[in-house]
Amino acid sequence: MNERRIVVFALLLLAVSVPGISAQEFMKSGRVRAIVDKGIQFLESDLTGAAQMSPSAYGHILVGYTVYKYHDIYQIPGGKNHPKVVAGRERALQALKDVSQANYSQEKKYYTAALAAIFFLDTDPDAHRSEIAQLIKVIQDGQKKNGAWGYPGSNPKEGDNSVTQFVALALWMAKNRGFEVQTSTLADATNWFLRTQAPDGAWGYHGNDPGVFRRVSQEVKGETGGDNSWGHQSDAACGASSLYILAGTLQFINQKPKMEPKKKTNVSSAIQLKTDDEKFAANPLTDQVDPGYLKQSLTLTDSWFAKHFRFSNLSGRKQFYQNIFKNRAIGIGLNDQEPSRWLYYSLYIYERYETFRALANEQSLLVEPPWYSKGVAFLEAQQKTREDGSFNAPAQGQVSGPAMDTCFALLFLMRSTLKSVSNLARDTQFISLGELPEDAANARIVDGKIVTTELGGDIGNLLDQLEGLDPEKFENMKKFPKVLELSEDEEERQAQIARVKSMISEGAPAARRVAIRAYSREQGLDAVPILLYALTDPDVVATREARNALRFISRRLNGFGLPDNPTPEEKAEAIAKWRNWYLQVRPEAELEDEGVPGVSE
Repeated sequence: MNERRIVVFALLLLAVSVPGISAQEFMKSGRVRAIVDKGIQFLESDLTGAAQMSPSAYGHILVGYTVYKYHDIYQIPGGKNHPKVVAGRERALQALKDVSQANYSQEKKYYTAALAAIFFLDTDPDAHRSEIAQLIKVIQDGQKKNGAWGYPGSNPKEGDNSVTQFVALALWMAKNRGFEVQTSTLADATNWFLRTQAPDGAWGYHGNDPGVFRRVSQEVKGETGGDNSWGHQSDAACGASSLYILAGTLQFINQKPKMEPKKKTNVSSAIQLKTDDEKFAANPLTDQVDPGYLKQSLTLTDSWFAKHFRFSNLSGRKQFYQNIFKNRAIGIGLNDQEPSRWLYYSLYIYERYETFRALANEQSLLVEPPWYSKGVAFLEAQQKTREDGSFNAPAQGQVSGPAMDTCFALLFLMRSTLKSVSNLARDTQFISLGELPEDAANARIVDGKIVTTELGGDIGNLLDQLEGLDPEKFENMKKFPKVLELSEDEEERQAQIARVKSMISEGAPAARRVAIRAYSREQGLDAVPILLYALTDPDVVATREARNALRFISRRLNGFGLPDNPTPEEKAEAIAKWRNWYLQVRPEAELEDEGVPGVSE
């Protein structure tokens, strides 16, 4: 048998319908749209001189990101080429150059790196894979020994929960887009939030880390002293949202959307779709996090938000904390009129917390939750106090400013996190949740659709062209028809399947990539043995196709790791884990130790 090669034929397959996430209509109501439209008009105006909008600040990235999300959520064409999005992209590219410098020590380094990564991951991850990988490396290299992130040069024993929450979001998005994120990085960050949670379930701005898993007061900063903003919902939301994100990414809790079933079409019996009565079963990626302590922490933070969270310009801390702060109350401004800390920023993060909490509890994402309805009413009233459609909180206004506050308010209203979850579910469930790939050799996901070039002919002709493929000409071939069915005649169908299978070991690299998807989608679990063989393909794109196919068939979103450009050792480790999984699913299966697993010579 020739040295291993493989690929997936993403088009040779019956139209497979996978459950999808329908549009959340409550975000598109006339009432919400009117508020958002006014805010977008403000962001589209000249923001020169506004806080955080200098050429070196991160504001352009956030504004561009918000404008892009507006186009994405409301399905308005031209989002990627909008001037504000283009400006955000240019600033993100410059940010990459800045933060990649070894001596770069600007205090917003990891804020900016994480925000730039989030921008690329949400707007065009395929076009910016190299940039994303570099940013993720910068972020992971910058993690403190305690598991947190902070300003460069800050106290090594402290961590900044505001910085760290942006990082947690970026790492989640990157991992679910197939980028290499170290499990130890995620576990260390999780343990940071577990150690720095206050006994009441909230967090402070900087964690007061006892170094052990014992909840201690977060009233003052551990090493440097000073008020730690404990009890403000902005800081509590940073910890709560991050803990849910990290726990789900490490597979301690559910992080997959509850799917709404679509009309069933011709689906291979080997691919069993998740039904509503199937419950999440924890399968942690690490043993470095205590599951019991983690569960207790999530319960505590849910209890805190149930008691404390409010849509208000006032913090409300005096009501709950005056007997705790006692003599320090006056010094930290604890009074009935204490303003809410980073009001709109806190709402932006709160939406993320509620989204991941709903995922963990396997709740429907299609129903308008009461907290969102209250938020819409609050933001509608706040916007009416300003003539230009912007938002601006009274406290920290000179730092955040109307541009940043408007971005955060709109991201809440548009359910930004929910949209990201929906897009990831669509794009990672083996390409667009039911949409067929078109040209697997050079296919890219763009706005949830597979973009490529066209290849014509009937099924027999297509197979002939693939088998006689000239690798140098394949990149310019026209795209396959979007829906390409195999023959309805069973004998012809089996012959076509056999031809596709043979390409996995004998086809040109580009054809191998095309063949893997088709074969795996057609054969389901029966394709696993040859997909294990495909993981050893010297063509890295074919290896990714095999990895993604295994994730789809197993319904394991993260699979068993395996980065985009794995080493031989990483391939061997992943193959061993997938073999073990397959033998648990099919104990009667026989897999060969050498050569092509389960494939005779």
